[in-house]
Amino acid sequence: MFMFNSLLLTALVLVPTWAANVARGDDPQGCADLLPDFSALPNKTSSGKFMILFNSQAVEGGEARLEELVKNIQAFVATGAEPDTLTYRPVRVVDNNGNPTGAYVNIEEYTDKSALVSHLQSAAGCQFLRESPPLIASQTFTVVDEY
Repeated sequence: MFMFNSLLLTALVLVPTWAANVARGDDPQGCADLLPDFSALPNKTSSGKFMILFNSQAVEGGEARLEELVKNIQAFVATGAEPDTLTYRPVRVVDNNGNPTGAYVNIEEYTDKSALVSHLQSAAGCQFLRESPPLIASQTFTVVDEY
């Protein structure tokens, strides 16, 4: 029993660290050319953070893959590899019966605008930037602030 507990403890300590180190690695294909132009946006808002709402509508039949790409980002953020990503919360819009509509909202909070850029340049972020365009029918990106 002691050996099992030691192995379990080792797995609990080392696997998240390993996942963070792998995910943090440079994306061999890069994606700087896919990044939106954020130059007109503030570095921070009056709350001292940089917060966005990303609204998207999936193309019909693209919902599962779009959700998978977003879940990959969510899993990467959960490793702790992005300490400047304070909140990454993707949600689905549902109809009055609780059925998914194919619309999505991501609630994202960063220490500043450069943290968002770093987030998008992670391997999971680059994969999203590369693969999501044909899956998204429409999208809006709104900078918000706490009050």
